[in-house]
Amino acid sequence: SKHPLGGNAYLSLDDAEEPYRGGMKFNAMPPMKRFRDMEQLSGGEKTVAALALLFAIHSFRPAPFFVMDEVDAALDNVNVLKVCNYIRQRSGDFQCIVISLKDMFYERSHSLIGICRDVGTNSSRTMTLGMLLL
Repeated sequence: SKHPLGGNAYLSLDDAEEPYRGGMKFNAMPPMKRFRDMEQLSGGEKTVAALALLFAIHSFRPAPFFVMDEVDAALDNVNVLKVCNYIRQRSGDFQCIVISLKDMFYERSHSLIGICRDVGTNSSRTMTLGMLLL
């Protein structure tokens, strides 16, 4: 497959003797690739790694909702679809607000909320569309 699943990730402490005095280093190795520093990964690989870490932390300490601002910006369509499907499958566990400019997220959402400018009142207006009914 061109887009295999899997990969490895590692967290390491900057100061193992006094962990609260330092930070952590996060390294990810995408499937079928050799180990590289995070700085050398593509934007999409960094995004997938960050989302994997976020969702792994969530599986340990669940949060009731997420707000994600254009997390799909650096992803190709295959990975956008994977993120959409993951969020959709887990929608019973948490609520998720995704700010996105990609149609793929719109098509798979439960509802859409649009914000536009009302020129007549010089203010913002919101529009809501329930997608489950369509």
